[in-house]
Amino acid sequence: MKSSTKLVSALLLGSAGVAYYYYSAHGSSAPPTMSPDGSATETGLIVTKKTIDWETVLKSTLSEQAKFTTLTLALDSMRDQDIELSVPILGKVSQARVRVKYHAEYSIGYVLEPGSFAVAQDAQGLVITLHRPELVATPAVTLKSYDVLDSGYLIDEKADLLKLQQLIQPIAVAKAPAILRRADIIPRSEKKLRDFLTPILAAKAGEAAPQIRFVYR
Repeated sequence: MKSSTKLVSALLLGSAGVAYYYYSAHGSSAPPTMSPDGSATETGLIVTKKTIDWETVLKSTLSEQAKFTTLTLALDSMRDQDIELSVPILGKVSQARVRVKYHAEYSIGYVLEPGSFAVAQDAQGLVITLHRPELVATPAVTLKSYDVLDSGYLIDEKADLLKLQQLIQPIAVAKAPAILRRADIIPRSEKKLRDFLTPILAAKAGEAAPQIRFVYR
């Protein structure tokens, strides 16, 4: 009788060992339960495993940023500008050439509106496909000083300075493509976006986030 009892106990232990090995190696036969944040819980006979759908987590995070500013470039410039100066007292318009010193700020970053980016995962980590950095706001232009070079004179100084600023604005905008081609724009922008995303992903997942790299359309 004792021998029979020992045999039954051994068979039960052996079955448990086989079950543990099967479920540890092959996972549970039950489908994983997916959460809205991209995490999934897969329950086996012996162990419970949590997996992260990094693509879902990353898409959710990026979707909250319609425009993401990565850097602001401030440039001081000087140019000679022709301007028509109104002279209300004389009832006519005076032509003048003015040397203008102005300050322009360029806000640069990524547009992350729906459909403007894609997310994928490969053996090396997460891949974000998106457009190159661009202006995310109209350049801000501020006049610093001016000198009248040729004829004409300022009568209504406040109004004419406003006109000067309006004339300089499109000139600053026209410089944007050359500024965006600077060699440091993409590396600085990628670092800013990566540094923003990595801790957020890690916090949501409760573990270290995969490496992120960027591909441009």
